[in-house]
Order: sequence, then structure tokens, then C-alpha cells
Amino acid sequence: MMTIKKFIYFLLCYLTTSLAFANNPTPKQFFNHYITLNENFDPALADLYADTAKIQIFRKYPHGLERSMALSGLQWKMLINKMMPIAKASNDRSKFSNIKITPIAKKYKIKADRFSTIKCYTDKGYYMVIEPKENGAFEIIEEYMETQPNSNCE
Repeated sequence: MMTIKKFIYFLLCYLTTSLAFANNPTPKQFFNHYITLNENFDPALADLYADTAKIQIFRKYPHGLERSMALSGLQWKMLINKMMPIAKASNDRSKFSNIKITPIAKKYKIKADRFSTIKCYTDKGYYMVIEPKENGAFEIIEEYMETQPNSNCE
């Protein structure tokens, strides 16, 4: 009888731990979820951003002009919802490699090389910062990316 009680106890502990882990993913799982939503052109991607997130987009033109644009998370969410169908129609994808996750207090900085499949260039400056909300789930509070207007594709 003790064996059955122990088994049930360990099973309950395992299930409780698994459910808690499923509700609060690791930074790597969070980023993998971000990638999946991005690859599937899922507008739910916008839900991963805090309304107060700081989004920085840096663009360098071939003639040397450089521009920087800053958006709030709320502005970025609205843009994602508008642009996702356009990105899907043109099959505009980002592929991530060399992913490095660095803890910074309770936050995490996720740095990666972001390859644009539609313009054939790699953004080596890409990063995001995530932070747990009150419920423990992560949200994006900062993101930086570098873009270019022209394609490097042949």
C-alpha cells in the first residue's frame, strides 16, 4: 500500500511541476515560441510585447544615410497586426541563428543573428530583452533590429 501512495505522490508532484513549467516557460522556450509565431505569420506574436516595450529599428541606406525609428510596444503591436498579412503574402521571413541568452537580474537578453529571407541579409545586431510579468510569463520589453531597404538576393 505504501508503494501505491508513494507512486501517486510522485505522480502528483511531477504533474504539478510540469503544469507550472508549462505556464512559465524558460527564456529559450519563450524565444522558440516567438520564432514559431513569426514563422507562421501569426498575429498572436503581438501579444508577446509589453505595451510599454521599447522597439528600436535602425536602417542604413546604400548611399550612407542612416535612420533610427523608436516605437512603443503598443505602436509595434498595431504595426504587427497590419503588416502580418502583407509579410505572409510576400513570404517575408526571418531565420534566427547563433542564439545567446544572457540573464540580467530578473530579465534576459536574447541576442541572435536574424536573416531576412526576402532581402538576403543578416542582421547581426538583433536582440530582445524579456522580463517576467506578475504571473511569471515572459513579455518582450525591448527589441532592436537593423534593416536595409535593398535586397542582397541575386
